[in-house]
Amino acid sequence: MSTDLAPSGQFKTVAHFLNSDSTKKYLESMLKERTGQFVTSLVSLSNITPGLAKCDPKTLLYCGLKAASMNLPLDNNLGFAYAIPYKRKVMVDGKPVEIIEAQFQAGYRAFIQLAQRTSQYKRINVIDIRAGELVNWDPFTEELELCLIEDIEKRDKQAIIGYAGMFELLNGYRKVSYWTREKVLKHAKRFSKTFGKGPWQTDFDAMAKKTVIKDLLSKWGPLSTEMQEAVKFDQSVIKKDDESGEEIPEYIDAQYEAAEGESDADDKLQDEFKQYQDQKVGQEDKDAAK
Repeated sequence: MSTDLAPSGQFKTVAHFLNSDSTKKYLESMLKERTGQFVTSLVSLSNITPGLAKCDPKTLLYCGLKAASMNLPLDNNLGFAYAIPYKRKVMVDGKPVEIIEAQFQAGYRAFIQLAQRTSQYKRINVIDIRAGELVNWDPFTEELELCLIEDIEKRDKQAIIGYAGMFELLNGYRKVSYWTREKVLKHAKRFSKTFGKGPWQTDFDAMAKKTVIKDLLSKWGPLSTEMQEAVKFDQSVIKKDDESGEEIPEYIDAQYEAAEGESDADDKLQDEFKQYQDQKVGQEDKDAAK
């Protein structure tokens, strides 16, 4: 089955591509009466997100369709699904040309919601752990002992030292995981080549929670078809085979950069971010000691 989409390179803007006859015909065959709302939301997203307005519109379209197939809102402010612009260089007629593509990312709220839809979970949660709250963590027995600060205002003033995730199934099976803040940072820098830009900088807390709960669910939880799709396509640029229509995830690697920054700037931001976190922890420890 062909996608019947015209080459996205012939369109100057995302709006032009999405409102073209070939694209609308393709979308109407899948979304029916929801096509208009779908197109409007993607155009709006491209207009308010730096980089997306200049991205290959097909990659943004497939981000939107992937989110729609899982009934998740594609809105960078809601934390369910993101479209993040990345740039890379490709060879055209023997010359390097820079292009921008939209990467699909599922948020931690998406993984929790998809898990809930299986109706197999009795409990599921992920929280940040503040300084002074961790009593003991045994990774072998998965015994996690916490003493959470009840005063919300006092708790908010304490530095985040880690993240804990857990789930319990209706059949009694239970899993617990705890990641230190340092472990989350190390993971992010290793697996997110553009850690210095995007949601890791704008919403670090949500990305950290997503990392912990995704790891926990993908390794130990029951995986519905939707959950498998979220795990498979998370942090990828989604492509489609023109003949078969098969979706193909192309994962971000070292050839990609954030659409609004260079790699040396990203490295500097990483160092500044860690320095800021360390200074914050030190200052709040001093305040707590007063």
